[in-house]
Amino acid sequence: MPLLLPKSHGITHEMSWSGRPGGTTWGTALPSHATVAHTEPTTPTQLIASTSFDSDWVVVRFHNNLNGATNTDSLVNIKVGAASSEVTIIPNLMAGWVSDTNAFCQYTFPLRIPAGSRISATHRSVRTGVNVYCFVELFGGNQSMHWTGTGVEAVGADTATSSGTAVTPGTTHEGTLTSIGTNTYEWGYVFPMTMGNTDTTMTAEITGFDIATGSTTGDVIPGLENFWSGSNTGEFQGHFPDGRYCRIPASTTLYLRAQYGGVAEARDYIIYGVY
Repeated sequence: MPLLLPKSHGITHEMSWSGRPGGTTWGTALPSHATVAHTEPTTPTQLIASTSFDSDWVVVRFHNNLNGATNTDSLVNIKVGAASSEVTIIPNLMAGWVSDTNAFCQYTFPLRIPAGSRISATHRSVRTGVNVYCFVELFGGNQSMHWTGTGVEAVGADTATSSGTAVTPGTTHEGTLTSIGTNTYEWGYVFPMTMGNTDTTMTAEITGFDIATGSTTGDVIPGLENFWSGSNTGEFQGHFPDGRYCRIPASTTLYLRAQYGGVAEARDYIIYGVY
């Protein structure tokens, strides 16, 4: 007989923003370096001064980082720790090519952040002196209901260009499986993201993509197929990837293939794993 888990009596909840909802500047502004592209600012921006409980689910959202006919690649590091002692716990989140709060980018991770933690972030970008707006939302109280990790690893990030690894999609057929990189830790949860472009303009497309452990069709990981995302000619993307529980052993080289509903256009990808 399967183990029956009791219904939860409730959850604890905390968020990094407040006030009246707004379209473009709601949340916390994370500035990119004032003068040097692709560089973290020296001082992280505080998001939450001290968390009030141990989290078991973390949501991060970004919005308002785009410009027409412009490359807006950005990567954000989420950090934990006192001022001047911050440690990155969620690295290199893609945060460019995003519109307002009606078309934001969202990440979800089953992640434990201990009570009393200060949460901050840094924003590196191809552009200097620009903001991306950030929301961090924490949930807790249900640690026994699902597996929860202690950190996130990013495979495929390119900090020298504030982007990911380019993958050329197929159209009428699946694209070629492209190596994204090799993980260091064993993962229990996988979250892929696509963002950015190989030029400064974006087509209006729907993209489907799959994750594999090798370069042949038989290497596609069951259950890690048919993620999808959309894009708009206004140079922003709509992000619909969902994270999925899946065990990925340490030292696994991960591949990704994509397929477009229309004209093929290479995009950048990063695969995130919770360990």
